[in-house]
Amino acid sequence: MKKTYLVLIITGFILMFSAGAGLADTLNLLTLPPTTYGGYYVGGVGGNVNGGYTMTFYCNDFSATTYVPSSFAVAVSTLSDLSQTKFGGASNALSRYQQASWLISQMESNPSQAGPIQYALWSVFTPSTPVVAGSADWLNAAQSINPANFDFSSTRIFTATNTSNQEFMSGGANAVPEPSIVFLLVFGLSGLGLFKYKLRKRTTRNYF
Repeated sequence: MKKTYLVLIITGFILMFSAGAGLADTLNLLTLPPTTYGGYYVGGVGGNVNGGYTMTFYCNDFSATTYVPSSFAVAVSTLSDLSQTKFGGASNALSRYQQASWLISQMESNPSQAGPIQYALWSVFTPSTPVVAGSADWLNAAQSINPANFDFSSTRIFTATNTSNQEFMSGGANAVPEPSIVFLLVFGLSGLGLFKYKLRKRTTRNYF
């Protein structure tokens, strides 16, 4: 009898875990970007995932419409697996998402260029996106990056489980330090430590 109860309890835990693992996340978009450009909102949308801390999300999809505020179920992906993303089946999908991630970083560091960068971001996946002043330059710059020079581990893609909402991204592309710079930094710190050691030794010798 005890064995039967134990089996039932274990089975219940397995079912609960499986059900929890299959649940989709909820993207809550709460505040519109403060800027419009060419008749469209551009820049980051304020919101959260599953009611957590406030984040900024960037739309990469010109082909659909999302109203703010709104909440909808999403699949959350990283660049290591694009199978659940909206544009993951396109040619050069990884390269396109890397370009989009780089553009997001540029938008965050160049807020005055939010308009052209946003249009370039849309153009990465939707070539028919209208061209505005400066957007072609940003798109060309994104297409020219060397992905090996950037860390994309913070990038997240939020793909609606329905087809009526746009796809959003967060995070960005962080520059990876050049090996020579890292070497110089380590060499400099080592030299500073050696100098400090010799100075301490010399100072100690003066007391005897």
